[in-house]
Amino acid sequence: MKKLAILLIGCMPFVALAQKEIKPSVPNAEKALRAGKIDEAKAIIDATTSSQEYMVDKKGNPSKNAAKAWFLKGVVYAAIDTTKEQKFKSLVPDGFPIAKESFDKAKALDQDKTPAFLNDPTGFPMMNDQVNAYLAQSYYNVAISAFQDEKNYKKAFEYTERTLYFIPNDTSVLMNAGVFFGPAADEYDKSIEYIKKYQAKGGSSPDANIMLFSIYRDQKKDNEAALSLAKELVAKYPNNPEYPKFELDMYIKLNRLPEAKAVMERQAAADPNDKESRYYLGVISNELKQPEEAKKWYEESIKLDAKYFEPQLGLAEIVYLDAKKVKDEMNQLGNSKEDFNKKVALDKQYQDKLRVALPYWEKCEKLSPDEGKVLDVLYLIYSDLEMTAQVTRIEKRMKALGLLD
Repeated sequence: MKKLAILLIGCMPFVALAQKEIKPSVPNAEKALRAGKIDEAKAIIDATTSSQEYMVDKKGNPSKNAAKAWFLKGVVYAAIDTTKEQKFKSLVPDGFPIAKESFDKAKALDQDKTPAFLNDPTGFPMMNDQVNAYLAQSYYNVAISAFQDEKNYKKAFEYTERTLYFIPNDTSVLMNAGVFFGPAADEYDKSIEYIKKYQAKGGSSPDANIMLFSIYRDQKKDNEAALSLAKELVAKYPNNPEYPKFELDMYIKLNRLPEAKAVMERQAAADPNDKESRYYLGVISNELKQPEEAKKWYEESIKLDAKYFEPQLGLAEIVYLDAKKVKDEMNQLGNSKEDFNKKVALDKQYQDKLRVALPYWEKCEKLSPDEGKVLDVLYLIYSDLEMTAQVTRIEKRMKALGLLD
């Protein structure tokens, strides 16, 4: 690797060949590149690949040195594309298209699969795969710098793709292209392509599944693809506790609540200590207008974790709903004597149901003292139960939190 670095990016000063004809010569171009004279190397290799006499034999076929010339031209233009030296970088607007075209021509001509076209400074052959690995690293360094330092995500993704030209099956680069650089550059279709290739090559990072699901659901708005992926992940990784949540999320998004409930029931049955699946079953049951079922699941979740706020709040809301129904019925009554008598009877029921609901909301307050919704409901309950001291206490808290003028 160090030997190749000397070949590609040494920075000895270039002495211009004023008024001197540039002759085609692969060895001279290679020598100039090895000395860090990228501009001289470019001039020589351009003259070489443009020379009919050098590139074509007497029979009109590619010469024996043609493939090597194209390969070296690819290396020279890749060096231009990745160098930090502005005097060399400005030699062409974009070196990669020319580099790629040159490498492609070298591959097309090299039917014998020559293992090495270049030599190191000692004259020892350098394997083409070694050259490709070095060039890939040079491009990837540019990509990482663009991503981390410049925050130029388009450039980072572009240079990651250029990296993959040299090492198309590298799972580490494929994952970064699909999971990080592609999405950051808003290249969602290509991100999907790279994630799938990464997985086809044996990549198994959960981050790839998470990002793929996110792209389908949030960027592509393809709910069916997101659901299909979630179901596939649940089947493939039955012990992963996160993937059933993906499936649940999609069923809820698609308003397919019975199926969402079935997913969480499987999850709850598989793990008797899973408090979250039981909480979600409470939420879904409540949405399906099954309050008793919802209570059961909330209570099971709380048994597993007495400090779990969300199911405690869900349970408090269901219990409080009974009191609200009585209050709504009272508000529908008129001013007749008969309505007044009904109102008195209903008010007693209402007071009783408030007293049943109150401990649930007080538990919520202990778990989350500054939760606005909890304080609002407690303020109403204390007011209707004429618990003046508690009303004053809640008012002070709400004012301190900016929830009450």
